[in-house]
Amino acid sequence: MNVAHGHPRCISFVIYSLKLQNSRLDCQPAADTCLLWAIGERRDRREADMTEVGPIAAKTMELVGQIVEIARSENVRRGDRLYEHRLATRLGVSRGPIRAALRSLAQSGLAEAVPHKGFVLAQDLDSEIALKALGAGDASEAAYLAIANDRLTGTLPDTVSEAELMRRYGLKRAELLRLLDRIASEGWVERLRGYGWKFTQTLNSPMAYAQTGRLRMMIEPGGILEPTFQWNAELMGPVREHQQRVLVDGMRIFTLSEMFRFGCEIHEAIAECSGNVFLLEALRRLNRIRRLFVYKLIPDNQMVEKHVREHLQLLDLLERDERAEAAALMRAHLHWSGGGDQIT
Repeated sequence: MNVAHGHPRCISFVIYSLKLQNSRLDCQPAADTCLLWAIGERRDRREADMTEVGPIAAKTMELVGQIVEIARSENVRRGDRLYEHRLATRLGVSRGPIRAALRSLAQSGLAEAVPHKGFVLAQDLDSEIALKALGAGDASEAAYLAIANDRLTGTLPDTVSEAELMRRYGLKRAELLRLLDRIASEGWVERLRGYGWKFTQTLNSPMAYAQTGRLRMMIEPGGILEPTFQWNAELMGPVREHQQRVLVDGMRIFTLSEMFRFGCEIHEAIAECSGNVFLLEALRRLNRIRRLFVYKLIPDNQMVEKHVREHLQLLDLLERDERAEAAALMRAHLHWSGGGDQIT
């Protein structure tokens, strides 16, 4: 069993460094007690470039970016309400931090506080100010990607101490622990009993990525053929809409992170229709792992379009209950798009 050399999605796996995230935000500001998010005056500077005028807590800044990303995924439009309780539930935090993030969005001019109604979106989500807000939470994301990059390229050892990681990535201990908790939930690091952290051996080569693709080829088509499979039109409505939006706008509007999330969304929704909760959980875990590899790839519009057209074709087949055809398409789709063709 060999990994094909020179594969177009694998060439950049090791050599492509932090080009993507360096264009957005350096890791070093995460060392500050508070990170500055560039904000403008609420009304008369909405169209101007944001200027650094005040400190915002790192956690609030992270929530700002997450709220904008959720709003973009749900196609929230100018004038639509941003519901505190829904955002709090979606992000797994209390309403207080969400309210602080929404106030920050209002300061920037992207949102507006309306009496007896709450916060509403005040700018289009493809505007420059929205894209700046989307990147506002990238401090922790840049540190996460830096750790992933160093791990994947072999520059980070299997066992590390918290002090070493804090020095290396310029993080406060609380910031580092949040990151390590996230990484631990994704299954590629674990806390040692006495001292330090140990990275697992599951994510350190192109072979590992290819094996995730082969595993998906085994389980996802099988889920479609399960006797418990049942099409869920309500679940698939927003999924189809997201795919159609990516087909129209692609990389012109959506970030790599958003497109990856939309891709995971459709595969996980199909797995959910299988009625097998273990299949769904296994796929979610695989997608958390795959996310590290995807950031090493450099997609182009042609690749994105091919992905999306096959996704929409899968939905059409499943909606017509042509499950044998859908399972065959799923296997072929994963063979080229999920890394399965890298093992011969």
